[in-house]
Parts: sequence; C-alpha cells; structure tokens
Amino acid sequence: MNNKKVITDDLMKDILEGKLAEEEILRQSLEEKKKQAEEYYDQLLRLKAEFENYRKRVEKEKEKIYLHGKETIFLKLVTVLDTLEQAEKSLANKNEKLSPQRRPDEEARKTEDIIKGLKLIILDFRNFLGNEGLEPIESVGKKFDPHFHEVVEREEKEDLEEGIILEELQKGYLFNGQVIRPAKVKIAKTRIAADKNNADYRG
Repeated sequence: MNNKKVITDDLMKDILEGKLAEEEILRQSLEEKKKQAEEYYDQLLRLKAEFENYRKRVEKEKEKIYLHGKETIFLKLVTVLDTLEQAEKSLANKNEKLSPQRRPDEEARKTEDIIKGLKLIILDFRNFLGNEGLEPIESVGKKFDPHFHEVVEREEKEDLEEGIILEELQKGYLFNGQVIRPAKVKIAKTRIAADKNNADYRG
C-alpha cells in the first residue's frame, strides 16, 4: 500500500514538474513573441516616419518645381507687359505732340480709342499677375537697394541725397516676396561723388 502511495506521489510530482516545465517554455515563448512584436511595431513606426518624411520631401520638390515654372512664365509675361506699356506711352506721347491742324478728328478719335484699349489690357494684365502673387518693386523716390534695384544711369542732383532713385527705366517684380527681376533705375549723385568718380577715372 505504501509502495503504491510512493509511486502515485512520484508520478504526481513528475506530472507537476512537467506541467511547470511546459508553463516555463510557454512563458519564454510568449516573452519572445512579445519582444518580436515590439520590434516589428518599432520598425513599422520607423517606416511610417520615413515614408512621411519622403512624402513631405516629394511635396516640397513638386511645389518648388511648380513655383519655378510659374516664375519662368511670369518673366516672359512681364516682358509682354513692358511692350504693351511702352506702346501705350509712345502712342500717348505722339498723340500729344500732333496739333489738331495736322490730323483730322477721325484720326485723333481712333488713336484715343487704341490708347484706351491698351490701358484696359494693361490693367487686366496687371490684375491677373497681381492675383497670381506678382507685385511690382517700388522704386522712384526710394533709396537704392542692390537687392531690388539695378543702377543703369546716374544724374547729378544737388538737392537730393546720394542714391535716391530718380526714374524707373524698367519695372522690377517680386514673386511671393522674392525678386525675379530687379528694377532698372536712374539714381541721384552729389557733386562730391561726381568729382570723386571723375578723379578716379582720370587717376
């Protein structure tokens, strides 16, 4: 009877130890799987962050290319605008110089109509470019700034500060706050500056 009890106790002990071993194996396996799952999750987060950065870079590049394309087109369009403005100015000057005796009223009316038409086209053109983010650089009466202006001529002026812009020879433009074409200008120079320039030239 005692032998049977010893066998039963040993058997129960073996079974219990076996169960405990199985539980330990399962626990270790679960820990490993949990650790592996955490690693996969970290990798997923990294991939997500990398993809998001890549997407932002692509969007930024696309925007840069798009803006560069617009800038290139605008540079061509402002050249057309220059031509229209010059044509309007030239016609207006010619119209003022001609006396009524030298041209019939019909011719004067036609010229006036052309000038009005040009003014409307120019106004529409400027409004369109302005709505697209293009704006003219302010020049006349301002102090020369090499970031915005390009000096083409200088004129001696005793009553003005050196570097004040007297005349705008070609309009400059900003696109989204950046200079795409500097304004070509005539600036004031004092006699002292003029004398120094002449001395430097002779020397």
